[in-house]
Amino acid sequence: MQQRTRRAKRALAARGMVEAVTWSFISKPAAELFGGGQAELVLANPIASELSDMRPSLIPGLIAASQANINRGSSDVALFEVGQIFKGDQPENQFVAAAGVRHGFASAKGMGRHWSGSAMTDALDAKADAFAVLAAAGAPMQALQIVSGGAGWLHPGRSGTIQIGPQNVLGHFGELHPRTLEALGADG
Repeated sequence: MQQRTRRAKRALAARGMVEAVTWSFISKPAAELFGGGQAELVLANPIASELSDMRPSLIPGLIAASQANINRGSSDVALFEVGQIFKGDQPENQFVAAAGVRHGFASAKGMGRHWSGSAMTDALDAKADAFAVLAAAGAPMQALQIVSGGAGWLHPGRSGTIQIGPQNVLGHFGELHPRTLEALGADG
């Protein structure tokens, strides 16, 4: 498991992304937005009111970290995290996941604006990032299927799901839904 985690981190770093380590706790509204918010995942004594629930996804923390960079003048951001997510309070409901976010001109083709041409990051960058992680983790790449649409927090026309057959969903990629960004207080 640790070897796969290291390979996933190296694959994302090779794609120009920077590793972030975010809180394992998020706000209740953010947890609910990403499929969490169950009573058993609420902390009895949170360190802050906005860090009350165990995270069901790495995305809210990465969005907050990206927004903090944007607020400080760094609008071209590419962050990733490999860490624990929580679907329940039992050990079998805790998973290691990998996630990443890109903003502005932080595409896989290079960071920032350049005289020879720049590319805004898009859903295809996110798809390539997801494929890089899956390949590094040893997924059977020839068996992967891409299905249009993704999780409810993604833009319906600009997202997809990576799966093996209809039952084995490996992940989602795409542009975040404007309502998701608004709910998390983040720029587009």
